[in-house]
Parts: sequence; C-alpha cells; structure tokens
Amino acid sequence: MEIIGRVDSKGRILIPKEIREELGIKNLVKLRVEEGKLVITPVADPLEELTANVVKGTSDVAQEIRSLRRLAEEEAIRRLRERWS
Repeated sequence: MEIIGRVDSKGRILIPKEIREELGIKNLVKLRVEEGKLVITPVADPLEELTANVVKGTSDVAQEIRSLRRLAEEEAIRRLRERWS
C-alpha cells in the first residue's frame, strides 16, 4: 500500500487507520532514518504487556510484582540507552 500524506506545521503525519491496523501500530512507534528514508516500526507498549500479564492471574503475587518491576526497569533502561546513544 502506498499513499501520499501531508505533514502539518508541527511536523505531524497522519497514518491512516488501515495502515495502523495492518502494522499493529497502537500508541508507540520507533522512528529512524535509514538510507535517507524514514522508517516507522511499531513498538509494544510495556504497560499494556505488564497489564496483560497481571490480568492472567498468578499464584504468587509478590513474585509477580518483582518480575513486573524488573521488566519495567529493563524497558526504561533500554529506552534511555536508545535516546542517548
């Protein structure tokens, strides 16, 4: 699929619903320039993933909380490294 899009005065681009659905784009995307082209990649929202894990239920709540905290910390560190590298 190929479309012509418009960039508004604030630099925003609207990604049509059909393309967002096809690519599984929700709230987060990764942007990079590759060989003079803008590449947009969907990123899973870590909070949604954590919520999904909690909703499934657990037999050891304390262990689940430690695990979720560790995942959140790892994601935060990864994002900081991406931002500052």
